[in-house]
Amino acid sequence: MRNPKDISPVLVVGGGVAGITASLDLADAGRMVHLVESTEHLGGQVSKLDKLYPTDHCAFCPLWTDVKKCMEHSLITVHTLSHVKELKKESGKYSAVILKNPRYIDEKKCVFCGRCVEECPVNAIHYGWEHLYPPSCFIDEPSCTKCGNCAEVCPAGAINMELKKEEINLLVSDVIWATGFKEADLRHLKEYGSGTHPDIMTSMEFENWTAEGGINKGKIVKRSDHSVPQNIAFIQCAGARDLRMIPSCSAVCCMHALKQAGWVKRRNRMIDCYIFYTDLRTVGRDYYRYSLSEFEGTKIKLIRGKPGLIHPLPGGDGIAVQFENTLTRKREIRKFDMVVLNGNIQPSLIQYRPGQDEKTAIPPMDKEGFFNTKSDETSNFACGFGLAPADVAESVIQASAAAMRVLNKESDQR
Repeated sequence: MRNPKDISPVLVVGGGVAGITASLDLADAGRMVHLVESTEHLGGQVSKLDKLYPTDHCAFCPLWTDVKKCMEHSLITVHTLSHVKELKKESGKYSAVILKNPRYIDEKKCVFCGRCVEECPVNAIHYGWEHLYPPSCFIDEPSCTKCGNCAEVCPAGAINMELKKEEINLLVSDVIWATGFKEADLRHLKEYGSGTHPDIMTSMEFENWTAEGGINKGKIVKRSDHSVPQNIAFIQCAGARDLRMIPSCSAVCCMHALKQAGWVKRRNRMIDCYIFYTDLRTVGRDYYRYSLSEFEGTKIKLIRGKPGLIHPLPGGDGIAVQFENTLTRKREIRKFDMVVLNGNIQPSLIQYRPGQDEKTAIPPMDKEGFFNTKSDETSNFACGFGLAPADVAESVIQASAAAMRVLNKESDQR
């Protein structure tokens, strides 16, 4: 086996489950890896999930183990708070420029006492140790007022606001894009009422609000007044399968709503849950069986139809949902205490995708923002949601496949 230092490293962009999986597979096979993540810690969107279907196990536990392996692996260099500024193909390889933002807090000195957080007037300091590995702390520079209060109260002298951004130049043989997804802003689609009432949430907001490890410790309460809701409406295809925003099906949203509604009923059976759907898609292994189990004894109600208007009632006491039940052909208006908008997820690469020119080595993407798999690039691979809508299990499989393509290419060149 060749020395890993004799082979150009691989660049993996995105530190979610797909990026972590690809990095570990490559490193375990003896390849050096540079893993670039735009946020302050690894884990991606899965780190924000409470449970994973179809087993309903904790999302954090298996993720924490893989993050720890990734951070401690001798052949993996992790760059957090970083993004790809420039990528050019040169003589069969890629010249990459990574822009790394400073944390402004020395994690080796920080004792996580929380005094800086208490003193910050604009909530610009983010730190966490309960659900992250390693414990993470940083100052969001755009939000910081440079008042200096945090540095004055820090007992360890860990804060330094004079740190500058750093450019890291890399020469890599291959690039794997595992940039995951983000939630699209629904506010310009007025019929969904996004942003008009605190109890109209996106799916990821609801996940965080009701998570056992979150602010409410698993309790199902309204965001407006912290009272227990009598009913919750889950709206499928909100912004998806819609030519005005995301023309494609987001693939994971049916299972996500089934999981969330099921856990609401487990925690409080008195809350009525309604799922408004176009058609239910449960395509993974055991997914259909999982969907059936969620309806046994829980009385989750399914309504086939896409609401045409979601609007807060006068005084903010509830939310009106106007819809047509396409099975009964009846038009109705019902009052709900909470509304969860599901489906507005799209590839996050379009947030920070480098400018397209002849020297940019990123594969072509289609009009929906996904990678064009017909690209002729043989050293530029994609996996996870950036390739096509995919859940956790499928993203992991695609990530391992991308890593294997890199390793097979190296074997063919010997």
